[in-house]
Amino acid sequence: MSLQVIFHIDMNAFFASCEFNLHPEYKNKPLIVAHNSRRGIVTTASYEARKYGIHSAMPTYLALEKCPKLIIVEPHFDLYRKTSQQFFDIVSAYSDKIEIASIDECYVDVSEAVFKYGGIIETAKKIQQHVLDTLNIPCSIGISPNKFLSKMASDMKKPMGITMITRSNLREMLWPLPISEMYGIGKKTAPKLAEAGIRTIGDLANPKNYDKAKKILGSHALIYCQHANGFDFSKVDSSDHDSKSVGHSTTFQRDTTDEGVILETLQSLTRQVAKRAERHHLVGNNIAITLKYSRFESIVRSMTLSDYTNDYETMIGNILILLERHYDGRPVRLLGVSLNNTINEKQRIKQLSLFDYQQETTIKKNSTDELLEKLNHQHQNAFIRASSLKKKK
Repeated sequence: MSLQVIFHIDMNAFFASCEFNLHPEYKNKPLIVAHNSRRGIVTTASYEARKYGIHSAMPTYLALEKCPKLIIVEPHFDLYRKTSQQFFDIVSAYSDKIEIASIDECYVDVSEAVFKYGGIIETAKKIQQHVLDTLNIPCSIGISPNKFLSKMASDMKKPMGITMITRSNLREMLWPLPISEMYGIGKKTAPKLAEAGIRTIGDLANPKNYDKAKKILGSHALIYCQHANGFDFSKVDSSDHDSKSVGHSTTFQRDTTDEGVILETLQSLTRQVAKRAERHHLVGNNIAITLKYSRFESIVRSMTLSDYTNDYETMIGNILILLERHYDGRPVRLLGVSLNNTINEKQRIKQLSLFDYQQETTIKKNSTDELLEKLNHQHQNAFIRASSLKKKK
């Protein structure tokens, strides 16, 4: 039986990081995401703002008192949701066993993936760098044999930290921490435990303190004591991972204008998306391409299809159309492909008349399919040059 390897991946200061991408001029400055009013509440504080003692759930007026030069930006929740989905798409490329914990964090079972990517730490570094290169957002990763320890580990080094907790370093890394820092112990419960003599996680792990803990934690005491001792038997639950899109992207080591490289990369990315959608029994009716020219400049262009699909030929044909319309010839740093508005194949309902049904059973390819296949064939070895695009303009 192979060892279970669980990652907890947490995007750092997520909302603030998204805003830095919108406003690069605010980078490295104290910033909060909040409504700028007397009743406003801090949603997220950048790490620079946290140095002043500012934190989430703090009233905006109090944050301003602590830092008069504080930058306040209104939240852009559509941006956060879109970026969140891109984050989960990236992580899903490494393992299908992903459990979404919130908009900016997830658990991932990488027990099999670590062999593919060269080891546990190497896999974590690859995912971390992939997220940074694609979204320009740092993330921290906790590594352990279970969800609880991985969650605790991901909080230990921020931003851009990678921390591993194992049975061998549990006593030195986990047990000295104050009981208030234990995941699951609330603000009201921690003082009660401390008053009873359970001041650290190590105190809770001590069997001699179980009766004291049970008086405060009730029927959940056993689970908390097991967690304190490094045991968590819950599995990564991917059943609720109802993804609305399937996407893959790649960042080049060097910016490129090489026509062959760009075409080959788009084909590879589209195949990966098609295979993953098929594996999860998903079909979508919107296809999108991402072109990133620099660290802060990228465009996403999409096309709505006439029907739901996960067919590679259909997808690559539309990707080439989008490329022709929107690529301007500049050096590309990152390319991405996504299939959006996905649903399960079982949800796909086609209202067919008798005539439509007869046509579908006798005609293998309609005119649209033939056009896309022809377009795809024409561009297998030839790239739509930027010069021709300029002539059209």
